[in-house]
Amino acid sequence: MGQIRRVTAGALLTVASALALAACGSSDSGSSTSTSANSAATSGGGQLTVWADATRVEQVRAYARAHPQADLKIVTIPADAGYVSTKVQLANRTRKGWPDVVFLATPSEISALQGPPYNYAAPLDDVIGQDVRDGFAPSTITNCTFGGRVVCIQNDLAQTVLWYDAPLMRRLGYDVPRTWDEYAALGERVAREHPGMVVGAFGDHMMEQVFYGSSGCPIKQTTGADSVRIDLHADECTRVNELLQPLIDNRSVSLSGLFDPEFTRLMRSEQVLMLPMASWMGDFGFKALRFPAGRLTATTMPTWPGEDVPYAGTVGGGVWAISQHTGDKVAAGRLVEWLTTDTRLQQGLTTYPAFEAAADAWARAKADDDYYAADPVPAMQEEAGKIRENWNYVRYEAAWQPSFAEIVVAGLKKGDKLEALMDPWQDRLVEAAQTAGYSVEQQ
Repeated sequence: MGQIRRVTAGALLTVASALALAACGSSDSGSSTSTSANSAATSGGGQLTVWADATRVEQVRAYARAHPQADLKIVTIPADAGYVSTKVQLANRTRKGWPDVVFLATPSEISALQGPPYNYAAPLDDVIGQDVRDGFAPSTITNCTFGGRVVCIQNDLAQTVLWYDAPLMRRLGYDVPRTWDEYAALGERVAREHPGMVVGAFGDHMMEQVFYGSSGCPIKQTTGADSVRIDLHADECTRVNELLQPLIDNRSVSLSGLFDPEFTRLMRSEQVLMLPMASWMGDFGFKALRFPAGRLTATTMPTWPGEDVPYAGTVGGGVWAISQHTGDKVAAGRLVEWLTTDTRLQQGLTTYPAFEAAADAWARAKADDDYYAADPVPAMQEEAGKIRENWNYVRYEAAWQPSFAEIVVAGLKKGDKLEALMDPWQDRLVEAAQTAGYSVEQQ
């Protein structure tokens, strides 16, 4: 294997940003490694350039070690939304510089990269077979399909579960809620009996995905290649507002961000009874922020009124894509397939694999982690197949994410009510969608 060369740039992250981004992709910038041997990975097409965030670069290096004949130029990129799209635009103008394979820590970017004006992402149906694609969680293939063609492969899932402090729940004599009505009732009780304790948070865009996403609120629901439905007055949105407003008012749901110092203080002082959040929150959040060992576990999400399925939202989960400009699509396809399906690789990762056989191996490897009061993986396994499928990859992701903090969280902190904030939020989202070239259905 050739000598490793590294060039490093970029700024230091805050601890909070590092923890949050680690689950969805690190935000290190521009380092590259060239791993060379005598031939290309499969069909002699030459060197493959692979872009990935710092976390997934290690996966690519594992591929290089397992395939010493591979000729890979590995480049570490930021996880920032829009970074890859900007670089692809530049490559399109100069007619050079496209990565053969790229990891998108913001998976919605694929919705722009697969069509005009980027025309970057290649259909993968011919290099990753149907039998392989059938092994992935169904929602991942749905979101990666545009115009009937699969243009990305998901690396990991970020399905939501209900995390809770098991010994604290027992000591206080509370039952773990199975429905959102029970969750609301417990939040009211906690506010009366233990002021300062919380059952959730609603202070950053991740929590929007937890609550509105699990409910199926049509915020980014694609109805065609260039059409979306945005209706924040739909029942699936209104029931979220009706659930959360009383809990925000009594402060049993915090308006702090999950990685804000205030929420960290609550974690470390036995003041977080429950937290509906992504599967990665156990290792990347609670454990990293020193939530005490032996207390945490997870169960499935509560069910919404009128439903008996514990639907999940999703908070992250990146995808791999291959360039239409690659000189060796077969080699690129084999690389992406190995990265996402190799069970020995995937079982050692910290995030939940999208490939179901790898997820089973990952679960077995995680089962003996004595940090947890009880194994949280069964809840993750159940929720992996219950992610709402009407939250799709859209071209207005970069506008959608900050809109929640700028309109909803900011309004709540000023004393506005959730329902009153839906119209200005809808207006912002509709404008963003139309700017991105969508026609918008608003009912």
